[in-house]
Amino acid sequence: GAALRFRGLQPNVCPVLELALVGHQEPCIQSFSRMVRMWKQGCTKRRWCVSYERRSGYYTVYKQVYRMEQQTVYKCCPGWAQQDNEPGCLHLLCTAGSCFNGGRCSEGGSQVCQCPAGFQGPRCQYDVNECTMDNGGCHDRCCNTIGSYHCKCPAGQKLGEDGKSCADVDECEVLNGGCQQGCANTQGSFQCQCQPGFRLHADGRSCLDPCTSGNGGCSQICQNERGIAKCECHPGHSLAADKKSCLDVDECAEGRARCAHRCVNTPGSFSCACSPGFELGADGRRCYRIEMEIVDSCRDGNGGCEHGCEHTAAGPRCSCPRGHRLAGDGKTCTDVDECETGESCCSQFCINYAGGYECACKAGFQLSADGCSCDGERVEEADAEEAAGLAGAPGLQFRGPPQLLHLALRALEDGDPRGELTLVHRVVCLGDTFGQDCSLRCEDCLHGGRCNSERSGCVCPPGRAGAICNESEYRAGRGTDPPAGPLHGGTGRNLLFFSSVKLLKGHSCLVTKAVVLGRVK
Repeated sequence: GAALRFRGLQPNVCPVLELALVGHQEPCIQSFSRMVRMWKQGCTKRRWCVSYERRSGYYTVYKQVYRMEQQTVYKCCPGWAQQDNEPGCLHLLCTAGSCFNGGRCSEGGSQVCQCPAGFQGPRCQYDVNECTMDNGGCHDRCCNTIGSYHCKCPAGQKLGEDGKSCADVDECEVLNGGCQQGCANTQGSFQCQCQPGFRLHADGRSCLDPCTSGNGGCSQICQNERGIAKCECHPGHSLAADKKSCLDVDECAEGRARCAHRCVNTPGSFSCACSPGFELGADGRRCYRIEMEIVDSCRDGNGGCEHGCEHTAAGPRCSCPRGHRLAGDGKTCTDVDECETGESCCSQFCINYAGGYECACKAGFQLSADGCSCDGERVEEADAEEAAGLAGAPGLQFRGPPQLLHLALRALEDGDPRGELTLVHRVVCLGDTFGQDCSLRCEDCLHGGRCNSERSGCVCPPGRAGAICNESEYRAGRGTDPPAGPLHGGTGRNLLFFSSVKLLKGHSCLVTKAVVLGRVK
């Protein structure tokens, strides 16, 4: 509507700030110049003369300037109108958006809008604080909200069904109030309680047994007596002066043991012991003499030993002869291969046999008197012809160490020593092999034959012979001695002498070479 000319006490008139285009006179200074005629002294011929000077002048002009400015004007308040230049705005107006907070336009009366509960004002723009009147009807606290309010109760109480009254809450009904043991409800609160012998923790809910924390400081047994830790000790111990530690009781020193012979103190207890020849009785204190009958454990079956047997308190103790060692069963004896273990004293070659070993030398060397080293001087042909004869073989000249001749002379003990001597070889194989080329093993024995104890040949059953028992009705020498009897055809007998031992190239065997330089007639 049009702006009012008067505001005074006119009803329902409100000031309103508006932007308006306002004109103003703004001054503007202008300048100009002109020539002015002036008299001047100091002329050349005359004292005075006329000259012209430029002079500046100024004047002020005004121009119209427009700018936007805020102006306070008076208009009818929203919802009111002025008619026929009435003094104020006396007629109500209500349009869409005139009422706030859910208010509606009034159909009559002095109120423009009809406001819902909780709001007031001409256009329902103000909240009603229900808590200002009778605390909103609440028994404890009243909380105002926009357009409404609600009641609150203190901790430990709950709101009644009417939404205004307060009643006590029994916290013990829900999870025992969080208490570990007992729960006691109070007006507006609750308290946790503990059983006798326990005390309430600082959290107000847990109950502590004084013996659960560090065993109450006791070294052994902790007893809870009305919430106080009392220490005790196991039998055989006594409580120390600090009432917490436990000391061992020496029953032997105090005479409590009552042992027949000797007393041995132990931590927390004791034990009785008897003198030699006595044993402890069932009561653990008295001693009884032991009646013993000593039985020789080697008497029956040599104690199970293959060779030597010695009776001990723990039973039979088996032993083996020189060159053998006790097997894992502690009873049987196995041969010691001195050549393999390095126990032999041989300087060149070593030949092992059951219970011992024998040294041998290379061709052209002879074994020394110690049976270990070899003489380094080569034996010449002339030396053989000058060598002395041997008993039992007159007229024969041999090359080689005389200490080995006893192996061959057995062939001359019986019969007529006639015939021609020939050159033969005797082979000593290694690695459980045998035969002329060391290619045979114990698995090759046929017709029920089995290996001998040295695993150096086959032992054939009656009626069988040969290296692997593959021949019939042929008698051959066995063992480590050379064969006795004819080795080749003829009426005479051959004499073998072992002069040297050498390792065959490409074979796992030792070859013993026999050199014969004579002839038996």
